[in-house]
Amino acid sequence: LLQLRDQWSVPILLNLRRPQANAPEVPPVLLNFSQTGAGLKIQLDLLVDRDFQPAVLQREVLRALLLELSYRALPSLPAGTPYVAPPDWLVDGIFTLDNESPEIFAGLDSVASNPPTLGSFLTQHPGLLDSQSRALYRACASALVRILLEHENGRAQLTRYIADLSRASADVLSDLQAHFPWLGKESGAMEKNWSEHIARVARERRFALITFAATSEQLDECLRAKVAQDREKKNSLTLEETVRVSRPNIDTRAATELGQRLTLLATRAHPLLRPVVVDYQLAAELVARKKRHGLARRLTGSAALRQKIAARMSEVDDFMNW
Repeated sequence: LLQLRDQWSVPILLNLRRPQANAPEVPPVLLNFSQTGAGLKIQLDLLVDRDFQPAVLQREVLRALLLELSYRALPSLPAGTPYVAPPDWLVDGIFTLDNESPEIFAGLDSVASNPPTLGSFLTQHPGLLDSQSRALYRACASALVRILLEHENGRAQLTRYIADLSRASADVLSDLQAHFPWLGKESGAMEKNWSEHIARVARERRFALITFAATSEQLDECLRAKVAQDREKKNSLTLEETVRVSRPNIDTRAATELGQRLTLLATRAHPLLRPVVVDYQLAAELVARKKRHGLARRLTGSAALRQKIAARMSEVDDFMNW
């Protein structure tokens, strides 16, 4: 992304934990930044349970990496010094660059004509937003990072911005203007540029396809959704499990929503995986109508086809990286 050499100076420890009965209040994600006798240390604690999503790990590791970049030049901070966390818009924006979901594209279309002001967007707390507002926030974050990187000196300026995060002020808009002066000298000019640029990004991304890896990851996320319960109503079932068991209790609404998500994914999916996505989409729609005949065999074939395509893509990647 930044085209920098690996010059890591602050160790990052990743601590994956299982749920413990004697510690039910352990937070699912905890980022610790501390001073040790040997220097700074970053530790990321993640609670791994049945509902754990790989995207959470990827996002939080990215957050830790950005924190390391912003503090690698300050190895001798006094113990107890509070740290400045990377802004959420930067984490989400970088994370979605190569992993644009259908919700991101839809969000860009929604905000293109009436975007939030740059000042209000930068000060939002995504953890407090509902799911729809969160999708719009990610769309704005993705657009802003693209806008910054596309400028002539964008990568160098973004690198400097990240390096200076440890000294960031409370005025987020002023910090952004100081590192990206081409955005505008005063808030009015910045807001105008922001509105024009986000509309342009939305137009350019309207017909963009997502990568093979992103398509595969988003398909996996869809297939983890629960659409039914078993006959005894003890266990929740995914789509693939639902078509295999006897007499499941189908959640029509959940199956319908899954079909809609897969429909959106199919419009942006990598061409090699689009037929597989469409197969799962049709299966979800049939399950929503409680028609399961022949679906188990059909989805088995879809899964096998997907594995063959993934294996071939892996061979291509190996050849290109050789």
